[in-house]
Order: sequence, then C-alpha cells, then structure tokens
Amino acid sequence: MLDKRITSSENRWVKMARALHSARGRAKHRAFLVEGTRAACEAVSSGRALACLIDEAEANRASVAGVMALVGQASVETLLVEPMLFASLCETASPQGALLIVSDIALPLVTLLNAKPQLVVVADGLQDPGNMGTLIRLADGVGAAALVATEGSVDLYNAKVVRSSMGSIFHLPIAQNVPVASLLSLLSASGYSVVAADPRGTSVHYDFRYQVPLAVVFGNEGAGLSPLWRESAQLVRIPLWGRAESLNVSISAGVLLYEIVRQWQGQLLVPESAPML
Repeated sequence: MLDKRITSSENRWVKMARALHSARGRAKHRAFLVEGTRAACEAVSSGRALACLIDEAEANRASVAGVMALVGQASVETLLVEPMLFASLCETASPQGALLIVSDIALPLVTLLNAKPQLVVVADGLQDPGNMGTLIRLADGVGAAALVATEGSVDLYNAKVVRSSMGSIFHLPIAQNVPVASLLSLLSASGYSVVAADPRGTSVHYDFRYQVPLAVVFGNEGAGLSPLWRESAQLVRIPLWGRAESLNVSISAGVLLYEIVRQWQGQLLVPESAPML
C-alpha cells in the first residue's frame, strides 16, 4: 500500500536514508540501505525492511511494481519519491527505482555460535567491498551457516558489499567487528577446527582433511592473516603452477570452500533459514 508522496528532503525517511550513506550513520541507526529490485525483494523476505522508497518515475515498471506489491503484503511503509530527490539518495549511477531502509541483521558472536553452525567463514580484515560481498555470496553458495568479519574489516552494510552479495547477506547469520582473540577463544571453547588459507601453509588445500565443525579464515588482501591466526590455525595453501604470486582472496575462497564441501559430500547440514534476533 502506497502511504505518501515525498518531495521534501526533510522527510524523516529521506533524512535517515542520507545518514545511512556513512558507516557512522549506519551504526547510529542500526540500519542500512538496499538498492535495486532483486535485493529489495530479498530484504523484504527477510522481515527486516523498515521503509521502501520508490522513484515515482519508475513506479509503473514491472520489476518496481513487483517490489511494491511485496512490501505492501509485508505492511512496510512505502513512499513515492520525486525522481531527482530519489536519485540523490542512491549510490549507483543507474538506480533501479527501489530503495529500502533495512534494520541491522548482525548477531552477537555468542548468539551466532550458540546455534552450532557446522561451517563458519571468517573474513579477517578484508577491506575491499567487492571481495567481502563475494565472500558472503560464496559462503551462502556452499551452505556455510555463518560469516564473521573481524575488527578492521569493511562494514558489512557498505552499499557495495550489499550489492556484491546479490542478496546472500540476508541468507545467513553474520557478525562483524569481532576481535580476533575473542573469536579464537569462542571457537576453541565450542570445539571448532580452525583452518586458514595462507601461501606459507604446509598442507596443500586438496590434501588436507577438514573436520566438522570448521571455521575457515581468509585474510586481508595485502597483509594477509593476522598473527594470531598464523599461530593458532592450521594453514593450508592453494598451489600455483604459473608465474602469478598469489590469487585474489575471493578466488582463493571459492577454491578452498568448494574443496571442503566436495570432501564432505553432502554431510554438511545446510540451514533452511538464518536465525535472527
């Protein structure tokens, strides 16, 4: 149901959308933005949508009308926004006509691990939004039950992260800004095997035997793993036969995660839905 037409930048949802362009604003409001019709549908289905802003010039387009119908069924407040004002709220050059304000979906680390996820993917200081979004999508694709981002990682609600995840950010529990020492302590107490991808690993990734429950760690694009992971995790390397010095972290993650699930051959219990607070 369409609630109102907006032409003023003083509207509370418009002001909130502007604030959510910054990490500080996202932390303050415990919310983030989702652009585009496909991601908008995923956000509504997650039950976390707070408001839906629609470009009035695009409201009759089939994909946008589909979003409006979905948010109407979910009783989400919907605003028809004047085109220039709507464009000023979007980060993409060619917005698709739908912009959602969504509440924070991250879980406290203890809550996340209490669910006993069999496969946890850890982003250790990843700073490129595209890499982080791809890692979230990969974790979802292989059936991982959780993703944890350590301190120093890019904000998981950064607009580029959300877009790169292609909706997968709504499919699995996440935690962010987690200190490495705290994460290691909880993983150890919960009986997790911890494996990290590192060029100096003594085992080749396809020779190593991965145990359940498992946490798999991928380090920063430039600096690699934090020292604590090198001291505490079992390091595996992906061999290179050409002249490249290394692989992009998201490519390494794809190679390693699919080798893990290949070895497990369906023994991983894929969650039907992500637990939410």
